[in-house]
Amino acid sequence: MEPVERTELSILSEIGRISTSADDLHRKLQRIIEVVMRGIGKEGASVFLLDRSGKNVILEAAAGLNQEAVGKLTFPLGKGIAGWVAQQKVPLALADPYSDPRFQYVPETGIERFKSLVAAPIMDEDRCFGVIFVLSGQTWNATSSEVTVLTTTANQISGVIRNTLLFQDIEDRLARLASIYEISMALTSTLDLNQLLSLIARNTSSSLRAQGCTIHLLDLPAGDGENRDFRPKFIDDAVGGLDNLFGGRMLSSTIGEKRPLLVADTSQDIRLQDISGRHRVSIISVPLLFHDRVTGVITLYSAEHGQSFNDDDLQFLTTIASGAAVAVENAALFEREERLASDARIRAQEFSILYDVGTAMSATLNLDRLLRIILTAATMGGTGLGFNRAILLLTNERTNILQGMMGVGPTSWDEANQAWTEVAWKHKSLMEWIQTGELFASKDTAFNAIARSIRVRLEPGDSILAQTVLDKRAFNIIDAAADPRVRKDVLEMLKVNSFATVPLVAKGRAIGAILVDNLFTNRPITDHDIRFLTMFAHQAALAIDNAVIHSNMEAMNRDIRIIHEQLAQSEKMAALGTMMAEITHEIRNPLVSIGGFTRRLARKVTDPDAKKYIDIILSEVGRLERIIHDNLEYIKNVAPKFSRTPLNSVIEEVLLVYEDELRQRGIAIERELSPDAPSLDMDPQQMKQAVVNLVVNAMEAMEKGGTLTARTGPVAGSREAIMEIGDTGPGISPESMHNLFNPYYTTKVRGTGLGLAITHRIVKAHKGNIVFRNKETGGAVFAIRLPLPRE
Repeated sequence: MEPVERTELSILSEIGRISTSADDLHRKLQRIIEVVMRGIGKEGASVFLLDRSGKNVILEAAAGLNQEAVGKLTFPLGKGIAGWVAQQKVPLALADPYSDPRFQYVPETGIERFKSLVAAPIMDEDRCFGVIFVLSGQTWNATSSEVTVLTTTANQISGVIRNTLLFQDIEDRLARLASIYEISMALTSTLDLNQLLSLIARNTSSSLRAQGCTIHLLDLPAGDGENRDFRPKFIDDAVGGLDNLFGGRMLSSTIGEKRPLLVADTSQDIRLQDISGRHRVSIISVPLLFHDRVTGVITLYSAEHGQSFNDDDLQFLTTIASGAAVAVENAALFEREERLASDARIRAQEFSILYDVGTAMSATLNLDRLLRIILTAATMGGTGLGFNRAILLLTNERTNILQGMMGVGPTSWDEANQAWTEVAWKHKSLMEWIQTGELFASKDTAFNAIARSIRVRLEPGDSILAQTVLDKRAFNIIDAAADPRVRKDVLEMLKVNSFATVPLVAKGRAIGAILVDNLFTNRPITDHDIRFLTMFAHQAALAIDNAVIHSNMEAMNRDIRIIHEQLAQSEKMAALGTMMAEITHEIRNPLVSIGGFTRRLARKVTDPDAKKYIDIILSEVGRLERIIHDNLEYIKNVAPKFSRTPLNSVIEEVLLVYEDELRQRGIAIERELSPDAPSLDMDPQQMKQAVVNLVVNAMEAMEKGGTLTARTGPVAGSREAIMEIGDTGPGISPESMHNLFNPYYTTKVRGTGLGLAITHRIVKAHKGNIVFRNKETGGAVFAIRLPLPRE
């Protein structure tokens, strides 16, 4: 037997032994080329295999070359020695490959260490699996026998590759069947849509060795199958960029054609090559079909320049998609039902809240209490709308101003925590808060003061609050600082950058607005919040309108009662005046005679006892004359004659008249007459009479002496001036307070009961007001407030 034949038999025997081993294809090829290299007696060998696309040969195993090139060194079919032999399917021996035009030098592969080579195609009948090379470090003119040995070896290797690929194919099919089973079982294990999509993507990517997966699902409006809108529901981070580039076209084609699509190489596909650029990936896109309707699309992407997908992969993904379509539809249906059930629960809770709030609002017609109920409902969590703070503003149609009426909510985190803790701890509903009365306890908070200070002119373009009322629509302000419709002064007061406003509309008429914010929780105000708040505001507006109507009716009833009382009083006073005129006429003439003759007797009588009795008669005559004078003054009701008069001068002139008498009674005078006290439009004589009555009352109240205080000045924050007369007497008893200004009411033995009644009437004729109070230190103070002159 020739040496060449022995070498061939030895190599083939060793290959046969390797082919039956449990090694994978790569390891088998590595061992085979080492056997061939040693058997032929050369320094290097390598094997190139065609990839799945059949368009490229890739270095699969190498001896003598740099191992870093394995799996990376690639030649297109027909290019380079490997590509040429694979395409032509004939062996090739080159003593000097570097001079051959078919040779392509690739640096850093180690090929420069060799001078000659022999290459043979690895053939399985007419199918070429790849190319085997034997490399020589010395110049080698291979003989035909050596070429034949390598060709025979290549044919034997083809059997190894064929059997290994067949075994791998069987294993892959079994693995895919197992994957299909596992995925099918998994698809029935959950109705959580997100979990289901993640499971589908993870398993299909793993089974097909894909770089990543995307899943788009169809959103269908209820009852409308035409408005198709596919949205990405799952995107692997690894293929986000590829999906942005190719996803739109693949999605459109898959949906349009309603069939699976396979793109072996994006750079060669007519649908994608114009956008592929430097990307060379393989893509499978399969529709999810449910009752012949596309409900979604699964798309898999291969690795860049990696192994392309084939028809088996497409069939596998199509099989998975058929089961996934049903599972996804069921999960989507379950999710929709869950969402509808959740919406129904929320809607029921909202209706329950509106019912409770409506019941609470119907419990009162007092406007202040009603506003407190409305704003508490807006800010109460659990049984209310749950906003952090709320302000209610009402329109003043007379001034065309939108003014803050009340604000409910904390001004700091400490207040917020305290309030929320109290509400959570007591577990009370809104009606329970109302019934216990705690809701209406003193609420003079800093935030309420801020709310009450808001004034907005109802003119187009003035502010977002004015626009809310004028346009009768709600606004959700996300960035108040950047919104030109938000007034800066209101923004500075509220110290919040996002809020919402809704109009209060009753019977088609905007009567105000509600402003809400979440300053402390920073929870965004959603469109759903706005819709619910709008429903609540409509209910609140009707309640406020009814309360205002009721308040106006009560005011009208009060006015009618006052007018009726005034009319009755006028009729009574008219009758009294007639009677008093007759009585005065009958009394005055004899009283003048009595007084005159008694004074003449007083001048002639010298007897002390007689003189004492005469003085008593004169005193009583004087008292009767004063009573007649007071009655005539009260009955006459003379209209005031106005002139500009300094307020301080009125007080000074009265005090000057009574200064000696006060001193004799042991009463000191304290003057607090402000230099800023203005001049007022008044009847000086009538106003002096009013002050005289107050001074006389104060003097008579201090029987054992004391201090009389006279004070004047402007009223801060008001267009009014004030003058006060105070004493250090016993004060006013509770039973006297309601009758003090009634005519003929007196607690004195010798009083007529007309002094304060006359004073009260004079002050009212000057469009002023008179009030009284008891001092904590003892005594009483009467204060007259008069309007300043018009500018």
